[in-house]
Amino acid sequence: MDSKRVFDLRNEAKNLEGISKLNKLTEALNIAQRLFSIEPYDEWIQKAFAYTLIDLSKYYISNKNVSQAGIYYNQLLSINFQEEDTIIESQKNFLRPKIDVNYSEVQKAEEFSKIGNHQDALNIFKNFIAENRLAELHHEAYGWIIYRYIKDKEAELTSTQVRTLLKDYMNLKNERPSMLHSMILNFGLHYSKDHSDFNLYNFFKLWNPSNLRSEDKEKQHFNGKEIPSITARVFREFTDKDLAIDIDYLIENVNLKSWNSSVSPTRQVLDLLREPFFWRLFTVHKENKQPELWVLFNKYNQTFSKYEKSKWHSEVLNIAERYMQETEEWRFLEFFKNWNPENLLDEDWKEVKKDENTYKPLAIKCLKKAFDIIKTQSKEFNESWLLPIYSKAVKLFPNDEWLLRENALLLIKNNELESAIEIYRKLILELGDKSYIWNEFSSCFATNRDLKIGMLAKAIQLEKNEDFLGDIHLELAKALCDDGLIENCLVELNSYKRHRELKGWRLSELFNEISDKTKNQNTTLKDNRSVYEKYVPIAEQYSYKEIEWTEAVLVDKWKNDEDKERIAFTNGKTIDFSIGSRRFSLLKQSSVGNVYKFKLHKQEIKKEVEAKFAWLAKTTITEYKFIPLIVEKTDKSDWSILDDVYATIDYINAEKKVIHAITADNKEVFFSQGKILYQVGDFIKAKLFTKRIKWIYR
Repeated sequence: MDSKRVFDLRNEAKNLEGISKLNKLTEALNIAQRLFSIEPYDEWIQKAFAYTLIDLSKYYISNKNVSQAGIYYNQLLSINFQEEDTIIESQKNFLRPKIDVNYSEVQKAEEFSKIGNHQDALNIFKNFIAENRLAELHHEAYGWIIYRYIKDKEAELTSTQVRTLLKDYMNLKNERPSMLHSMILNFGLHYSKDHSDFNLYNFFKLWNPSNLRSEDKEKQHFNGKEIPSITARVFREFTDKDLAIDIDYLIENVNLKSWNSSVSPTRQVLDLLREPFFWRLFTVHKENKQPELWVLFNKYNQTFSKYEKSKWHSEVLNIAERYMQETEEWRFLEFFKNWNPENLLDEDWKEVKKDENTYKPLAIKCLKKAFDIIKTQSKEFNESWLLPIYSKAVKLFPNDEWLLRENALLLIKNNELESAIEIYRKLILELGDKSYIWNEFSSCFATNRDLKIGMLAKAIQLEKNEDFLGDIHLELAKALCDDGLIENCLVELNSYKRHRELKGWRLSELFNEISDKTKNQNTTLKDNRSVYEKYVPIAEQYSYKEIEWTEAVLVDKWKNDEDKERIAFTNGKTIDFSIGSRRFSLLKQSSVGNVYKFKLHKQEIKKEVEAKFAWLAKTTITEYKFIPLIVEKTDKSDWSILDDVYATIDYINAEKKVIHAITADNKEVFFSQGKILYQVGDFIKAKLFTKRIKWIYR
């Protein structure tokens, strides 16, 4: 259905009379109105609508129903034509005198108004009102006369006079939305800037937000400059003037729905209110008005935190994270909580690239800042509100060690120990050689002293720098004391005290507290090696209990470039690894062929390699490295876990003492000449493994 159908119906109506003619024109009008509501700026739709209104106006004039004719005529006047149509304009001029008996006087008033003779123009309409001759047909003209008057004489009029004239305008029934109605709003906006007794928010409600035109909601451009929409400027004035507003009312009544925007109308309204608050915070900070700044941040949360997420809500969080630094950093924790972390946008979880630099996601910066405050403050906080956000963070960034640790420590503080243990079991796999991981893990076992002692002892074994062991010595001393191992407790206390005194550092309150409990107790022990040997395996077995044992045979020993002995293991199939011979005390006296069982961590390593052809992009490959966590000796005989192989010796390199053989499945194998003297053609049965050699091309 298009505008052509409207013109066809009008032509059909020309040949009809009476009610048949009216019905045909009404059908044309209904189609034209539907088309106009969808595309109000289409040239042919505008013409189809206008000519139908003209036909209906003439029909009712001929039937002596001037009032009804006036209704259609007013609709005609409200069309904002894209291009002037001389025929339509002449029809307007033809119809107006027939519809409006006061036309000549209204025309005179409009002429007075346009040349600045506002009082005479107003007097004409005052006479209309006094004589009860002011028809709705005149309301549009009267509205323009009021607008021109208050705009031109604003400086000369009192606030009462201006508000009275605006009230008179509001009582009119002119077309709304319309350009005139938007101009009245624009006047109210500018008037409010210099008149504190003019409440723009109350005026906006009276003006009725549903009367906003599409042009009022969009940015404009003038002389190459971008100008915010009048809606945005009105909302900014609400903030600048600190007006009490009803946000729910604005969300419900200001419709910013747009076909080309993926942002919800509600979020758009919120951002029109939040953005000016952001700039207000920015300005106050720039002017170094610190007390006012903190009050404003609190006020922002009180006003907006209960509403949904949006771009400018996140921008306010961003500057809060930046401004609340050093001595004011403590403010951020409460602000972030009240801001409501559930309002973080998807974009807030993504890295930001700017000026060739990459910055951490806003969400991560805020989480880490909140955690640092909790960690350094003596005051006890309830951190449970942070846990769901950390849960999301570790899913998005599973390889961020710091996030995982912070999450686990918060879980411990919240007494969610099983969840914390699950995290530390994962961390131990990658960071099992780090003292701090075992120390933190020990916090999960306040009531299990064996595990706590074992993990603290493991931490002490791993850390070579005594500067970092003070608190760990004390925690272990406390656990040993609670377990009745007083002499061992004294060993840890003495280690702590000796190093602190050497460094000239103060002894802690916990040291004094434990010392009081062990007063008059002595020890002949020089170290706690026996305690470590007993309890560390308990901690290790617990930490790695979910990992299956893997048997491997020691197949090689050699010294590296640093003259440190290395030993290699394999299961003869898919697993092989090498470690320092002193990594585990159990392996110090090991021999080639010995069979051990290990708990292994299979570490995934992604590498970017050059493609086979230079014009292809680089390829990412995945390799695996096996890391031994704990080891135990088995009672199996040497080499026994390897597969048997049958082969025939086909060549012996006497100079290099290497034997070549062909297996039963026709594979070539090599091995060193041992004590047994073989001959070419001998059949042998052996244990087989594949030795992998890393080739280096020079």
